This record gives sequence, C-alpha cells and structure tokens, in this order.
Amino acid sequence: MEPPYWAILLLVGICGLAGIALIVKAQRRKEKTYYWVSGIAFLVIIVVVVALLEQFLLSLVIIMVTCLLSIGLLPRVMDLYGQEIVKQIHETDVSAPLRMRDFLTWKGWIKIKTIYGFRKMLTIYSILNIGVVGALLLTLIALGLMTPLTAIFYAIFTAIFSFIIAYRQIYKAFKESTNEIQP
Repeated sequence: MEPPYWAILLLVGICGLAGIALIVKAQRRKEKTYYWVSGIAFLVIIVVVVALLEQFLLSLVIIMVTCLLSIGLLPRVMDLYGQEIVKQIHETDVSAPLRMRDFLTWKGWIKIKTIYGFRKMLTIYSILNIGVVGALLLTLIALGLMTPLTAIFYAIFTAIFSFIIAYRQIYKAFKESTNEIQP
C-alpha cells in the first residue's frame, strides 16, 4: 500500500510553518525555549523524510529523541504559556464586545471568563478542544488512515490529558493575575 503523500506533505508543511513561526517568535521575545520547540517541529520533518526513505531504525531513534526533548521542555513551555495568558489578561478590555478574532488569542476566553465564570469558560474551552481532536480523528478514520478503536483510544487520552494540563495551567495563570478565582 502506498502512503498518502498528500497527508505527508500537509504534515511537513504544517511542521515547517510552525517551526518558522516559532523561530520568529523566539527572535521577537528573546526566548531560547522557542528555538528548542522549533527544533522539535523540524525533527518531525526529519522523521517523515527518514521514514519515507525506509530507514525505520533511524526514524525510531529520532522519534525517541523528539519525545525526550518534548518531555524535557514541557515545564518551560507551560510556564511560557502561563506568562502569555497573564500578559493578555492585563491587556484585555473585558468591557469591549466579544469578537471572533478575540479567540485567536486568549482575549476571547478572558471575556467569557468574565461573563460566565472560570468553570464554564474552562468547560467550553475543553469541549471545543475535544471537538477539534474528534473532527481530526474522524477525518483520519474516513481516509482509512486510522482504525476506530485506535481513534477512541486517542480521543480518551487527549481529552483527559488536555483537560488536566489546561485546567492546571489556565487556573494558575488566572489566579496569578486576578487572585479572585474560587474553583
């Protein structure tokens, strides 16, 4: 069976754009962690190329290095994520009307938190994330790239893991900036 080259090209393109965007972000913010994360995006591209060249042992080694780097960088990335949320909390005018473009940053979620409270905001945020992951998994099933059983495993794992990280990080950021959240 021939691999779906369009999906591989899409993955390489997304990782390439993410890597370049992270390099630009690293230069603007003078933060070295973004360079490391962009390196992970480029390692994913290398894994894809090496796998296409049928060097599976080498691709497995690169995958393991990528996973170890990702796990090692997770605390620092989550800290930067929290700092970004705190910065946007201070910059957001909650009296301004809610716009769709506010959801490109944290401003939309900050306004929803102000209107509905932290728990409802986090619930909406989690449902949206799970919906996006679910749509991606359904697409992969429809294309025959994933079995339904595997998709269910990924959906459950992603839902639990993303909710835990989102709750801890978002709650911590809101608490640091406002000291008024009572979950």
